[in-house]
Amino acid sequence: MKLPDYLRCPNCCARKLTFEAPSRVICGNCRANFPAQSEIRMFSLIRPFMEGDLKADIQSWWADLYKQAYLGHEENIDREKFSGQLEELEDLFHQRRHLAVVEMPVNELAGKRVLEIGSGSGAHSALFKHHGANVTAVDITPERAAATARKLQLVSGLDSSVFNADAENLPFVDDYFDIVYSNGVLHHSTNTEQCIAEVNRVLKPGGKAVLMLYSRHSAIYWFNIVPRALFTGEMLCWPEAQWIGRLTEGKPKFGETKNPYTRVYSANEIRGLLGDFKEIRLRKASFQFDNFCIPRLTQIRHGILRLLGYKEHSGGRLVYGRTVVPDTPIELYLGNIAGFSWNIVAVK
Repeated sequence: MKLPDYLRCPNCCARKLTFEAPSRVICGNCRANFPAQSEIRMFSLIRPFMEGDLKADIQSWWADLYKQAYLGHEENIDREKFSGQLEELEDLFHQRRHLAVVEMPVNELAGKRVLEIGSGSGAHSALFKHHGANVTAVDITPERAAATARKLQLVSGLDSSVFNADAENLPFVDDYFDIVYSNGVLHHSTNTEQCIAEVNRVLKPGGKAVLMLYSRHSAIYWFNIVPRALFTGEMLCWPEAQWIGRLTEGKPKFGETKNPYTRVYSANEIRGLLGDFKEIRLRKASFQFDNFCIPRLTQIRHGILRLLGYKEHSGGRLVYGRTVVPDTPIELYLGNIAGFSWNIVAVK
């Protein structure tokens, strides 16, 4: 198997990686060995983590959440069924005015080199390939990278490759991608600043970073996360990124590791973080009536909206592991003011 020509070794940065059948990649410079799953075209180009490294906790937590959301949902999917699911997902994204169709219009992706960082279950990358993009996807969690690889094999189009890789040390050459896309991922890293530097490095001059990072000044932060942090005492025990992490994204089910990191940003903090980019556009989004710290509010919202005639959308299964009731018009409006998402386009 011939490896893509835009790779570099994550250990020594040399462009001397070769595939050795049946299941490893070798660097011809430093002789580092990396595992591969050639049958699904997935390669683990990531440095081994030392014992106690918080990145191992990140892998453990996101593997746990992956199992919670998708275990058993991804079996027996064929090309035809998956194509229909992608169309449903795209419709849901349009209804929600999601980053993946607003800041990144899918009808303009044909022939573009797109890198997704933090591909999760692979639905976003598959949607981009479905619209003609040349997709490369990375995820720090092996289970999520493998799920992405399997989904991309179900989509016809240009070549695609998937890597179990670290966003703080991307295994790619400089100035290669037209677009780097990352939806709600980089704020969970041990070093978000280094992730942003890597995004800038691998983008072509004039290329776009399309990112979602969490907003500090939002309903979820001030009326949900902060009250719970005070009530539980988490705020008094950990640095900000860690106490926010322990209170967001859910609870572990298959292990004991909680979400290690979640960061939130003001508009000024976003502009400082992206200071090396020449153009930055921000749009706030993602507000729902269950954003407040009230028990069972999510179930109450769903129940009321169903009584008002709103229907569950099946497009949610691919990315959320379940059907969802899309945002109502008033929620979309309030998202511009109190939403938890900064939808970002930054030009190199």
